[in-house]
Formats: sequence, C-alpha cells, structure tokens
Amino acid sequence: MLLFASLAVIALMSVVIMYACNSFEDAADYLGRNMRPGVKGATINAIGSSLPELFTTALLLFGPLFAPDFFGDRADGFSAGIATCAGSAVFNAVIIPGLCVLAVLFLGVKGPGNTRTKVDRITLDKKVVIKDGVFFVGAELALIYFLGDSTVVWWMGGALVVIYLVYFFVTLRTGFGVDEEEDDDDDDDEDEEDGPGVLGLGWLLDVNGRFFGGKPFTRNHAWVVLSISIVYIAAACAMIAWAVEHSAQALGVQPYFTAVILAAAATSVPDTVLSVKDALKGNYDDAVANAVGSNIFDICICLGLPLMLYGLTVGAVELTSHGAAADVQILRWALLGVTAVVLTLFLVGTGVGRIKAVVLFGMYFVWTAFVVGRGMGAEWTAIDHWFARNDAPLEAPADPPAPRPEVLAEARPARD
Repeated sequence: MLLFASLAVIALMSVVIMYACNSFEDAADYLGRNMRPGVKGATINAIGSSLPELFTTALLLFGPLFAPDFFGDRADGFSAGIATCAGSAVFNAVIIPGLCVLAVLFLGVKGPGNTRTKVDRITLDKKVVIKDGVFFVGAELALIYFLGDSTVVWWMGGALVVIYLVYFFVTLRTGFGVDEEEDDDDDDDEDEEDGPGVLGLGWLLDVNGRFFGGKPFTRNHAWVVLSISIVYIAAACAMIAWAVEHSAQALGVQPYFTAVILAAAATSVPDTVLSVKDALKGNYDDAVANAVGSNIFDICICLGLPLMLYGLTVGAVELTSHGAAADVQILRWALLGVTAVVLTLFLVGTGVGRIKAVVLFGMYFVWTAFVVGRGMGAEWTAIDHWFARNDAPLEAPADPPAPRPEVLAEARPARD
C-alpha cells in the first residue's frame, strides 16, 4: 500500500510540475524574447526546468533536520540528492534528444499558418554543443574529484556554484539581439489553447489565466508568474522527496535507487516538455541546449548550492565506502561516460537522426537495467572494486579480544 501511494504521488506530482513549468515557460519566453538561439534554452529555460531538482535535493538534504518523520533518515539524504541530480542528467542527455527526434519525425516542425513539415533529423550548432559540453564535462570532473574524498565540505559546493556562474555569463556574453519581428511571429504561433489538461490541472495551474485573466505579459507581470510557478514546483518537490524515502522503505532498498530512477524522471518532466516544444518549433539548438544547460545547472547549482549552505550551517557531509555511498562513486563515473558518448553522437555527422535516437534510448535502457539490478543485488552489477576510492583502504580485521581471567580459570583443568 505504501509503495502504491508513493508511486501515485510521484506520478501526480510530475504532472503538477509539468503544468507549473508551462506557466514558467510562458513567462520565461517573454523575459527571454530578445535572446539568441541556444541562449534562452541554456539559461532561463534550463534554470526554470531544473528547479525541481534543486528543491528535491535541498529537501532530501535539509528535510530530515526539521521533519525526520516526513523526509526520513538524514544519512541517506545526500546520496539520494546526488542520485536525483545525476539520474536526471542521464535522462536529459539521452532521452530528451531522442524524444525531440521522434517529435519532429512523426509530428513535424511548425511552419507558417500552423502547418507542419516532418523532418528526419535535428541539426545543431556545433559551437553551442562544444561550449556547453566543455562546461558540463568540467562540472562532472569537479564532482568526481570532490566525491572522491571521504568528507565533502562547503567550499566544494561553492566551487561548483562558481563553475555555473562562469558558464552563465559566458553564455549571456553574446546572448541578445534577436530580431524582434521574428520573435513576435513565434509568439503568435505559440498562442494556443491547451485545454484543462490531466485531472483539470492544466486549467488550475495556469498561473496567468487564474491570477491575471490571461492578460498579455509585462515585465513585472512575468516575474510574478515566475514566482507563483516556483511555489507550485517547490510544493510538488516536497511530496516527491517524501515519495522517494517511502517507496525505498516499501521496497527495502536505499533511497538512492528510487531517487536515481523515479525522482530523476519526475523532475525531468519540465526539461522534456520545454525541449520537445522547442524542437517542434524548429529551435533545435534551444531544445538541446536546454537539456545540456539543465545538466550543468543540476550538477553545479542543484547539488552545489544545497551542499554549500549545508556545510556553512550544519557541517561537512561524511561519505562512507559502503552502501548507497558506494553506488554514488559508481554513478559519478557512469555519468561521465554517458556524457562522452552523447557529445560524440552530437558532434559526429550532420545531425541527430533516428539511428542516433535509437542508440540514445538503448543507453537509457541499459542504465535503468543496471540500476534496478543493482538495487536487487544482482551479481552482474557488483563492480564496486572498479571504483574503490584510494582514500578508503580496507581495514585489517581486528584481533579477537583477550579472554577474561574467569574464563581462563574455567577452561583450566582442575587439579587433584
């Protein structure tokens, strides 16, 4: 019963997040209307669609301090937070580009007069891919280095935050100057009615419609819509954090395993929706930049910021060489390997077509099978020794305690 309730909560909250992020996207589109292709996706869209990962990680880390009965054991919070962000990064890197290809292949790219033209691949600006890829790999290498230590302290989180700030300003450096006439055309095409949505949540969570009667955006108006959307997203993430802990309890596994699949997929719904929408508009660079930019945000901010604040207010986070923490060590290298393969697929050839999409989906299938097998204790997943930390040597078995004098006396044969 607990497992069913947890899964139902995750499913429902993923829908809430999706519709709340629709409102976020509408306001973000207005605020980023003068940004160049690939920039809005890597900054405003990526930040907005990654808020679920940020809130979920923060709640998993800090929640047990204030509400242990609701959020569970604090010892597993950091590992579950890493699993959520890293699992979301894997999902973004392989599933989102694959879904973008399927969307333009079967639904087509929107043209004048709401016509659609089906295409067989998405083409990318390789300069944008290289720039985002360099920062993403840099963030992953920093994370690998920091998690290789037995103690994670506040300045490590601060260093990750700095990496993102550098990426953000480099991206914004030449990020404005889109022709406003073209942008207005795009906005006209986007003005469509989506209906009430699942369980009426699309209507209920339409922030602009419910609070402002659907009026055209102004700058202040857009920021209010963003803020209300963030409140909705944060509330949904609190429920996801609860579901992660309690689904793990029901399955008898570490929260790491439910976080790396269930929470990661649920929190990646906004990234997926935004990227597919961009792909259907023909904005391929924004579609992929949103996914990669979200991954950089996940690693640097969603992990780095809560870790920095936790270290400054509570103390360092201790990592062990067994249990869920050992799986975290495997996860950091798996994430780097997935990134290397995905970037190679993006940079080789003229675009991402159906064959590369199949490869991407296949990678996620293998990834999911490994995580599930790992959680079930399958022997073929026992590869911990490949990732053993040099700073955590195996301890020699302790010498047996010396027997008590009375025990020696009892063991000594009686004399006649």
